[in-house]
Amino acid sequence: MKPHGKVFLDPRYLIVLSIVLAACARMQEKKIVTVQSEATLTSTPQVQQSAITTAPEPTLPPTPAFQPVDTVILALQQEPDTLHPLIGATTVRAIVMSPVLVGCISQNEKAEWVNLGCEGDVPTIDNGGAIFMGDGVDRHLEVTHKIRDDWRWTDGAPVTSADVIFAWKLIMNPNLGASGTNASEKIYNIEAVDEKRFTVVFMSEAQAKAAAGGVLAGNVDFAAFQADYAEAGYAAQVGPVVDPLYWSVGVTWLPQHVIGDVPAGEQASIDWTTVPGDGPYVIKEWKQGQELILEKSDQPFPLGDAKIKTIIFRFFAQTADVLAALQTGEIDAVTGAGGLTVANAPDLDKIEAAGMYKVLYEPGYQWEHIDLNTTKFPFDDVKVRQAMYHSIDKQALVDKLYFGKQKITDLPVPPGLSWAYSDNYVKYPYDPEKAKVLLAEAGWDCSTSPCTKEIDGVKKNLEFTLMTTDRSDRQALAQMIQQQLQIVGFSTNLQFLNSRDLNAPCSAGNPLACRTFDAVIYSWSASDDPAFLGLYDCAAIPSESNYYFGQNYPGFCNERADQLLSLNETNPEISLSREKRRPILEEFFQLWTADAPVIPLFSNTRVYVVRAGFVNFKPGPTQYAADGWNAWEWELSK
Repeated sequence: MKPHGKVFLDPRYLIVLSIVLAACARMQEKKIVTVQSEATLTSTPQVQQSAITTAPEPTLPPTPAFQPVDTVILALQQEPDTLHPLIGATTVRAIVMSPVLVGCISQNEKAEWVNLGCEGDVPTIDNGGAIFMGDGVDRHLEVTHKIRDDWRWTDGAPVTSADVIFAWKLIMNPNLGASGTNASEKIYNIEAVDEKRFTVVFMSEAQAKAAAGGVLAGNVDFAAFQADYAEAGYAAQVGPVVDPLYWSVGVTWLPQHVIGDVPAGEQASIDWTTVPGDGPYVIKEWKQGQELILEKSDQPFPLGDAKIKTIIFRFFAQTADVLAALQTGEIDAVTGAGGLTVANAPDLDKIEAAGMYKVLYEPGYQWEHIDLNTTKFPFDDVKVRQAMYHSIDKQALVDKLYFGKQKITDLPVPPGLSWAYSDNYVKYPYDPEKAKVLLAEAGWDCSTSPCTKEIDGVKKNLEFTLMTTDRSDRQALAQMIQQQLQIVGFSTNLQFLNSRDLNAPCSAGNPLACRTFDAVIYSWSASDDPAFLGLYDCAAIPSESNYYFGQNYPGFCNERADQLLSLNETNPEISLSREKRRPILEEFFQLWTADAPVIPLFSNTRVYVVRAGFVNFKPGPTQYAADGWNAWEWELSK
């Protein structure tokens, strides 16, 4: 998961974009009106019949038919800060790289796991592709994958097990600065069975405890992640280390023959436009600030010949620019990172009515929220965080700004979609008076606005800065929240950042990654299988000591919550059973909402716009099915 979809590369319901070609034909029909005139008949004693010659039907010009085209243009309102698949983690990077880097496994538009670059069925315990080996404290999980024999890099070199091992070792190099390493840290080794088969070997109990103690030896520097292992509870591990989505762990591959000699600390400087991928397309050109152009690879793609020759991802600065491009027919689709939301429904309804495009409103796992920095004034006081929560009228936000099309939520999983959703948690209904009571209990005087409090002999205002991206609907959202908070006594300064700045690493000065922010609005692209290690565990709080790894930007840290997350994701007796996980997640949600490090606002309805005649555009509801995951199947006719 990742802001705007920060996803791990963070980055684990059904959208069927059925484009009715007849729609365009209807646009071209000529309406023929037949007018019948009445004749006055004069009565005669006899009726003489004569031959009647019928005038021929007028010949109409044929209705213009759709013609296939070989270029498709897609709109994005964000631009990647990097194309390196292991550094940074924006949704837009995942989208533009999905036709270039396909990989072993993916989710499809139904959130079903399917093999792509790997062969056969997804390996599971049930089908024998994953098995437990060893006994006692040495018992561990092994998952074996088979790379397709014909899977290749776009320079013609074969994809091999060595590419998988290289990618895992690179992720586990602390000098890389990978955006998320939690799942990779569960692996003890990746073994090449042969050139095309590899086995992901998860840690045993004994190895987990050794990792927490900083003494585990192996093919990567486990000691560099000792703090992560210790804080994630590996020292108390019981049984083998597992993952609820074990079949998706350790399957990343990168072209070792091209970038294998680049030190981890220098990987960020790689010009990724020159690096081959394994997909149907190659990067032709990146015109920064304008567009990124992909061209069909001259190497045959094993899953089928791509119908589209050129894919252009065009970057737009503002939502208004995207809408203007739709009105002029400049683009063929708006992606999930195109900046459109249900706030644009009135404009989109008009565009759809014109007949050139179809607008789709789809439920999804992305949720908009406010992170509060729990280690920085004034949100280092839980009562202030709770007071702010009570001060925000979420339904009013949705009704006024989003035409009632978003669904408000209090949890990091969407109601009505996620199997893990529970109604048993600490709730903060809109109640300004309750907010004032909480502030008074925290020592704030709200007799005037803003509230004030004397701290160490200095009178301070209840003032903070609320950051978000410069997207138009986010600006409006921040402004309305500012007005609601003012009623209670908060003084809120607003700061709007370019989305790239909010997704940059700490080394580039990103206030989110460096945890120098007060409060920030953004969205996470969540998973259909809830996993919060790396997001809300103590070890995931970015700091200098852990190279600013992790995405626990609010700084939520609770020992019991860490235990619960570990049970949910690593305990072999619990993490592989949804029924056993439900009460574990419910207790976590109770602790998380009680501490109020985050204020969930609503689940984002996904908005896509596709041209009539664009078929097989099938973005999925989670971060594991980026919009171009099946780009070789795309077809476009105009």
